[in-house]
Amino acid sequence: MLGLVLISLIDRSLCDFVIENGQVSVLDSSGITSKSLKFSTEEKPKTDTKLDAGDGNTLKVTFDIFGKLSGHSNKEPILPSQLNLLATGLDSNLHWVSVIKARNNGKAKWELDLARAPTDFLSLSPTGQVSIDLVIGDRSPNHPPLKLRLFTLNLSKELILNYPYWDTKDGKPPAALELEKYYVKSNLQWTFQPPRKPDNPIISLIFMGLVLSPWLILFATWPKLSNGSIPSLRLLSSPSKSTTIFIATILSQEVLILTYWARLRLYHYLPIAFLLSLPLIFSGRSALSELRVKRKKHPIKGTHLVNNSDGKGKQKGE
Repeated sequence: MLGLVLISLIDRSLCDFVIENGQVSVLDSSGITSKSLKFSTEEKPKTDTKLDAGDGNTLKVTFDIFGKLSGHSNKEPILPSQLNLLATGLDSNLHWVSVIKARNNGKAKWELDLARAPTDFLSLSPTGQVSIDLVIGDRSPNHPPLKLRLFTLNLSKELILNYPYWDTKDGKPPAALELEKYYVKSNLQWTFQPPRKPDNPIISLIFMGLVLSPWLILFATWPKLSNGSIPSLRLLSSPSKSTTIFIATILSQEVLILTYWARLRLYHYLPIAFLLSLPLIFSGRSALSELRVKRKKHPIKGTHLVNNSDGKGKQKGE
């Protein structure tokens, strides 16, 4: 029982990552080290350490990684599940991650030829200032993660690319990415129908006069038509039902036309006008037929034509 407790305590003890023999080198085109920097977990590099690199340089990072139990001095080589180099633009906060290759004996190595560097790395910063960090992690909770700032890289101007940079012939993003779905959409522009221009008052008065002219003629001849000299056209007598409906539908059509000019739309006016036209047609035919019968019973006797022997006619009052 005591052995199981000891084993559980050992398993739960933390195992820290230890970096030794770390070195950052800047190689020239011939492979000779022009600048170098050493680092480890015990001797961390200064945060303001800067390295300059140009088109013909190569960055190289090597180190040994071990695991060390808390409270123990023994170290053993370890192969963590996550071993990356993190590059961050100082003035843009853009990130680029590269995997570091490591062996079972704890030896790790990473190289980057700046002449063939990916465009994502060269477009991290518009000023060319990129911070390089070492990030180590493991899926086991017994290994706390480690992040170590190595140095700040100053890229030469000929290496700096604008962000975002697309390595295509026309410099545009490939269609397969479908970036238009994720870009900021343009603001919606609502278009409204412009206000209706006012009608010419002269034209409106002319058409209104044409519409009201039959009624003006009717009211002007009202005294002559209402007397008893013409019984067939006497207006003061009680009209028939068809005549009343006919006059009412004509008045309703006139009112509807005036209302349509003032406020109705065409698609509102047409169905109403069609419905009113049906009683107008049938009542009009009935009213005209009744008027024809009435005139036969009471013919117009005010004037009549008398044929002369010469074939010409003249009017003669009775």
